[in-house]
Amino acid sequence: MKAPSRHRRIKFLLCLLLCISIAVFAGLLIKVQILEIGDKGPSYRVSRGDVITLRYTHSMYGVPVTERLRVENGYFEIFSVASSDAALEYFGIASKEEQNVKGAIKEFSIPKGSVGGHSLSVHGDTIPFATLHDEHTSIHIRLVQQPLLLQLIYTLRR
Repeated sequence: MKAPSRHRRIKFLLCLLLCISIAVFAGLLIKVQILEIGDKGPSYRVSRGDVITLRYTHSMYGVPVTERLRVENGYFEIFSVASSDAALEYFGIASKEEQNVKGAIKEFSIPKGSVGGHSLSVHGDTIPFATLHDEHTSIHIRLVQQPLLLQLIYTLRR
């Protein structure tokens, strides 16, 4: 059996280098939408239509509140707030139906010292804000566009 020639090895290595270069270039061009929870908290890759749930205790009435938001076109579209009649009236919401509110926001923040015991649920995970160790006085929740390659590297580092 004849050993591969040096010329064939060089061609193979050049083809391999070309394939790796194309993959890296594509990974930098392709953007994915990321849900960032705080500065040092977890981040999740999200897609249009994904539902995120914010839960907390209303500070005035002491009742549970559940806000449901859908990821749409780079925004959070709030579509449902569930709570007691008094809390809903406080928010100016007249109905207890599933789609009782409509609004869109790019990001929001919750003060770290908030008494509401806030938590956020996404993709089956629940993140209590009390466990986040941010340097700021508020926990910022936002949607960002990030190159796919950077997201893969970040995920592997975790």
